[in-house]
Amino acid sequence: MRRLRRTSLRVAFALIALLVVAGFSAAAPAPSARAALAQPAESTCVETCVDVPATAQAAAQKLLEDYNQGTLIIEWAERAIIPNELQPIANGTIGQTPQCNIDKRTLQTLVIIIRNYGSVQVSDLNRHCANDGVATCASNPTSRHCTPPGAPNAMDLTYIGSARTRGNDGPTNILLPFLDSFLPAGSRAGQASGADGCGAYWMPPLRNISRFADYCTHIHIDFGSSTGELRGLTRSGS
Repeated sequence: MRRLRRTSLRVAFALIALLVVAGFSAAAPAPSARAALAQPAESTCVETCVDVPATAQAAAQKLLEDYNQGTLIIEWAERAIIPNELQPIANGTIGQTPQCNIDKRTLQTLVIIIRNYGSVQVSDLNRHCANDGVATCASNPTSRHCTPPGAPNAMDLTYIGSARTRGNDGPTNILLPFLDSFLPAGSRAGQASGADGCGAYWMPPLRNISRFADYCTHIHIDFGSSTGELRGLTRSGS
């Protein structure tokens, strides 16, 4: 009887240990996901949000610098983002092709992401002037890659640092709480466990970002109908 009790206790303790380990792995990104990101990376935007370019033109100029340094990577199918969108915004000629403009907050957010994680890879911004021929404004005119007119506010990201972001993975769950710390209320992310064809997966709690179903080939971020500025941006010496 004593042996039976001891055996039962050992089995019970083993099951509890397994549940604790399983719960931890479901509730937090894997260490490998964190290791793949540039360090140190902030989980809340503080130092990274100091002296962010205040205008769309200044932010685009910084992004072109990042592109030339290899820390802003544009996927090949969307390579027209540079000449058609970022360069005209940066050199002040976007008024000649206003349909190619991008929301200032989108540009600022990309600057912040690069600062925090070392680099970012983008697969979609304004589809009016750069697209892969499949996901276009003709095929989905209400997409935030196409609206509002004159300044679409969506971005699709496929890497932060050297970590792949598909929406249903650890790196995405590191990125979203960081973005939630400075994006305005009403922002959105293409992440929906159990409703996006990507299976069930853990999603971190967010206050300012709502979610919708999207493909698990990237993480989509947009500002929805919000007109609020990025929160918590500060100037050095202030």
